[in-house]
Amino acid sequence: MSIALARKAMSFEQLAGICACLALALAAHIGSLPAWVYATVAMSGAIRLSLARRGRAAPPRFVRLAVAALAIALLFLQFRTFNGLSAGTALLTLMAGLKLLETETQRDIYIITLCIYFVSMSALLESDSFWLLAYLIGVCWLTTATLLRVTSTAPLPDRRRSLFYAARIFSQALPLALVFWLFFPRFGGPLWQMPSEGGKAESGLSDSMSPGDINELALSDDIAFRVHFAAAPPPPQERYWRGPVMHDFNGHTWNRGYPLRFTAPLLQTQGEAYTYTLSLEPHQHNWIFALDWPAKWNLPHGVLTNDYTLVQPDPVSRPIDVVATSYTKVQSTEPLSATLRRRDIRLPPNRNPRTLQLAHDLRQGHPDDMDYVQAVLNMFAQEAFYYTLTPPKLAGDSVDEFLFGTKRGFCGHYASAFTTLMRAAGIPAHVVTGYQGGTFNRFADYWIVRQSDAHAWSEVWIDGLGWQRVDPTSVIAPARVQPGLGDVAGADEPAGGPWRHGTPWLADLRLRLDAMRQLWRERILLFDQDSQTRVLEWLNIPEPDGQKLVMVLAAALALVLVWLTWTVRRETEPPRKDPVIRAYARLCIKLAAVGIPRLAHEGAEDYAIRVAQRRPDLGPAVGALCRDYSDLRYADAPAPAGVGRFEGAVRTFRPRPPDSRAS
Repeated sequence: MSIALARKAMSFEQLAGICACLALALAAHIGSLPAWVYATVAMSGAIRLSLARRGRAAPPRFVRLAVAALAIALLFLQFRTFNGLSAGTALLTLMAGLKLLETETQRDIYIITLCIYFVSMSALLESDSFWLLAYLIGVCWLTTATLLRVTSTAPLPDRRRSLFYAARIFSQALPLALVFWLFFPRFGGPLWQMPSEGGKAESGLSDSMSPGDINELALSDDIAFRVHFAAAPPPPQERYWRGPVMHDFNGHTWNRGYPLRFTAPLLQTQGEAYTYTLSLEPHQHNWIFALDWPAKWNLPHGVLTNDYTLVQPDPVSRPIDVVATSYTKVQSTEPLSATLRRRDIRLPPNRNPRTLQLAHDLRQGHPDDMDYVQAVLNMFAQEAFYYTLTPPKLAGDSVDEFLFGTKRGFCGHYASAFTTLMRAAGIPAHVVTGYQGGTFNRFADYWIVRQSDAHAWSEVWIDGLGWQRVDPTSVIAPARVQPGLGDVAGADEPAGGPWRHGTPWLADLRLRLDAMRQLWRERILLFDQDSQTRVLEWLNIPEPDGQKLVMVLAAALALVLVWLTWTVRRETEPPRKDPVIRAYARLCIKLAAVGIPRLAHEGAEDYAIRVAQRRPDLGPAVGALCRDYSDLRYADAPAPAGVGRFEGAVRTFRPRPPDSRAS
């Protein structure tokens, strides 16, 4: 491209187009960049567009320098660095906005376009959403089409033509992108975090539980994990997904406590084994959710703690797939060690005295452990206890206030109170947190477990049986489930809310979209080194390793680049001449070889007359050919048969040299 073209002044329409593309790219970062950065970019674009509409140049240089210095200083004060994803993206965004303020020529537009591409790419480093990728591809497509219009000479090309040509460029780049995706070394996915708001708890899990501090439980629709069973799944009442176990209780809050280096009692599995693949979404902890009770798993560094929680050394910072086998029914005939018994029977002194007295009274009438467990469950079932997502807050002795005061709460309240009553009666018990149930996606044959499926239950130790799961929340009568819970999709039901029954197509659409996201996750996001090895094996490459992967990458790149070169050359070659014109040119070449070349200004009919004058023996044949040429050349739509006959006649025409006429 010439220097003059790069310095060509920009019109208002061209500036407006590139400003719109920048705004679309920045929309992918809403919530992750400071508001003043957006305001600076918007003000710079508005000022430059206003000046361009009135035909005026960019603001003076000293004004632009002052604005740039102030913006960069504010950026450094906020982030204390220019490195990192957030600070780097904010800096790049400011550069694009400030460049808008001084835009005069096409060269300035090229710089802003590069900033748009990089800002779009940085959004993918923060999220691996399929829909975000589709949106950013659309942004880059529009940006490329706008760049084509900017680089073209006046008049501007039609928008539809620019969009079509940009789509062609993208389609030509697809093979190159596919080669890099298949054979380029894998990198880790983006880090995720689970945000929370003060005063309001999202349904999900942490390493502590204080039900008395929560007055509203938000039902998050975020997905915790997906599960595909190799065979039939367990029934809903056995579909408990085990997470962190709470042992330490201070009278108000439950905590996991310090891990003890003791081996848990061996479990004797009973009933059917369930094998499944659990696709776990990232979270900030190191525990792996598994169907109660896990027996086998494919994690190389996964271990089972002494409370049967499956953990790994590092937090789950990226999506992983875990293949595991669990048994929903187990028992243990080994005795509980004294250390583990002390841990799960300990209660804080001088806390929840009314609960301790209640446990003492119930224990007097039910000395058998199982009878005592049933007596407590009967109390929850028969008395006026209610299940609600908006319970009142509780003071220091939260169990006393719940059992004898509010009698309203969700699973955490009931598990906390039940476990306290067990420990007060001398029965080892702890609180287990995890998930219960799930939604079946019939379009892809897997279960969806959402954060709203988070649950808490209790486990009690019964001599001769071992740890037994007890879910006190399940005994609450349906009539005492307060309004507002109807919005929660039950087990085996499509997610959605009260509208899911009236609009089943919308619930089905959500499931279909989730199936697409899961396919994206399995086939694209989790494509790693093992996947590359399987690709090489599919290509029948023996003993695939890194060196052979590089060789395949180089060969594939060479093939793609050859194809791209051929494609570009085809587009840049001049269009082929009409077959009639090509045949007439061959006729002229043959006549020039016998000494009668066609003059530059000479038409076909005049050329035939001159040939007849110079060579009467060639006159009839050349005259007929020239008349056919004129008829075909200037006809509206020459018949293919006529064109073929003309080409054949020219091909068979062989004029003799002048000195061979006498022979």
